[in-house]
Amino acid sequence: MKKSARSRSRLVGVMVVLAVLLSALISPVTASPAMAGTGPVGGLTPMAPTRILDTRTSSGPVPGGGSVSIRIPGTNGFPYGTQAVVLNITATDGTAAGFLTAYHSGVMAPHTSNVNYGPGQMVANLAIVEVGADGQIAISNTSAGTVQIVVDASAYFGLSGPSGAPGSYQAVGPARLLDTRTSSGPVAGGGSVPLRLGGSTGVPANASAVVVNFTVTQSTSFGFITAYPSGSLKPNVSNQNYGTGQTIPSLAVVPVGPDGTVMIANTSTGTAQIVADVVGFFLPGTPTISGAFAPVAPTRLVDTRTNGGPVVNAGTVPVQAAGINGIPQNASGVWVNLTVTEPTTFGYFMARGYKAPWTFTSNLNFGDRQTIANMSYVPIGADGKIEIQTILSQHLINWTPVMETSQVIVDVFGYTLP
Repeated sequence: MKKSARSRSRLVGVMVVLAVLLSALISPVTASPAMAGTGPVGGLTPMAPTRILDTRTSSGPVPGGGSVSIRIPGTNGFPYGTQAVVLNITATDGTAAGFLTAYHSGVMAPHTSNVNYGPGQMVANLAIVEVGADGQIAISNTSAGTVQIVVDASAYFGLSGPSGAPGSYQAVGPARLLDTRTSSGPVAGGGSVPLRLGGSTGVPANASAVVVNFTVTQSTSFGFITAYPSGSLKPNVSNQNYGTGQTIPSLAVVPVGPDGTVMIANTSTGTAQIVADVVGFFLPGTPTISGAFAPVAPTRLVDTRTNGGPVVNAGTVPVQAAGINGIPQNASGVWVNLTVTEPTTFGYFMARGYKAPWTFTSNLNFGDRQTIANMSYVPIGADGKIEIQTILSQHLINWTPVMETSQVIVDVFGYTLP
């Protein structure tokens, strides 16, 4: 009898966690008016990519329903007064499906997601996270199982100019603004759905760009989504690539159209559900302060499939960033979307300033033959360039190393002032 009671208790616990997971993924899409103006305003300062958390070597796996906190100001190169941080968050070694939510301390975990993962998967996504009043951020694990969490920092926002300066960052929410599962229904292949800002969303309709985490789920075929400002032609770029039935997230920094709308297009032969969680925006006007953001028309900078060919293990791809596509020569960094395709094995990308020192961090993790994307903020290095390095698992056939390769795609969405 005691064994049966314990089994029932475990089953009830699993059912509770699954219920929480479902309610978080299908939460109301209307944002609270109280979101507006609740976060920091400031410019961005790039930093050397730094690993600030790896539970595999510290606290151990995070249990389902659990969370981990990270102190920010005064540690890992973050100055006192840091208002928000740019982080690449990786989930790995998960024992069940789930998702991670990053948010500022002192509040309940919002009904949003940053990284969705399956059992045994390694999935990364960029996040901009506001720092709490006590100087900490939190990352919660909504799952029936445990997961390891790795966090790499690449930049931070501080009060670098007067309040309300054009191009500075304003944190809001996080809040869910769109969920086609509970509103308009699946987006058809070749179709699009609008993300309307202004009003009670906390994002003004005249924002220069919005920072939003997109999640694709319940897809009936493979494809990719593209977010772009309304009133313009759909650019030849992608924000996230997905497979059939896959649930996958991707942060995006998207210029806002003149009517306060962002369009999200689905390029696929099938349908897909799209979820959008807003985390902040950049103020309108001509940017002048250090670290201010300036949008550019989404543009593809590099596609090795059509120029250069497959990249070998440990190979680097230099990418000209400054002095082209409206990006000035003195720009300090760029917001780019990195996509891997046709990898012959699993591995990861490291993005950094051209000729900058090696860092033991990652920007994009992928599996064998997987096509996947992730947003990154990359400081511009020597000669106005950034570089992408591919790190691939090495296989042997008859004790002879196999030539492993991958293709690299880089799309740019904006830059920061020095």
